[in-house]
Amino acid sequence: MVETLRLGTGPHAEVLKAARDALCASALAAGVTPVLVKEWEALERLNARHRANWFPLLPRPAVAPSFWVAAVDADGEFAATHGVVLVDCSAVSFGARVGDLTAFHDPGAAPSDEWAFCASPSAHDTRGAVAWIVAGWNRPDWRGRGLFHLLGAVARLVALDRWSPRWVVGLVDPETVPVWERRCAGRALLEPLPAVLYQQAGIGRLPLHFMRWSRDAVVLDLKEAARRVLAST
Repeated sequence: MVETLRLGTGPHAEVLKAARDALCASALAAGVTPVLVKEWEALERLNARHRANWFPLLPRPAVAPSFWVAAVDADGEFAATHGVVLVDCSAVSFGARVGDLTAFHDPGAAPSDEWAFCASPSAHDTRGAVAWIVAGWNRPDWRGRGLFHLLGAVARLVALDRWSPRWVVGLVDPETVPVWERRCAGRALLEPLPAVLYQQAGIGRLPLHFMRWSRDAVVLDLKEAARRVLAST
């Protein structure tokens, strides 16, 4: 469980601990328990089982470190998820790795019918250790209860503790942009136009908006999450 997760001793340790406790308290009040899962294959199986109300997952390089977090309801079932993939952009930018498909596949392993085009200057300016948020999903009966952003904050918290990435990014489909706009305001970049096109094998062409959080923005957002919970108690 996330509430018993042992956090490191880095410069943001106290912020992360306070935010972890606050986010877990909010989740428990909502009737779910946040859990951390290491096996990506379990997320793929869950995605396949809920294909009627969940887009197919974006692929990830097999060698990329990853984890996912979930909200588990009182029946022990998964109610929501967020996944995180660590992308090494020290040599080339995240935008370049999208364009050559190495953000999605190991080099040379992409299906022949896949291609991507990234026209986002911010994505091409994103370098270093990058935590890529994927697999944001709420089960239909749990939608509208605040789990999406709560679990997203938990995912960013764990990524910050585990990898201390320079950036946290996302590729947001147009339908989800309104969900993110308010959350990103004053905290993160969410481009207004879908500057990324990705032709995913078996799925089709996906227009996607680039979203980016700096490490400092993640820390400030987690501080605010902890403050909100404390203010409500």
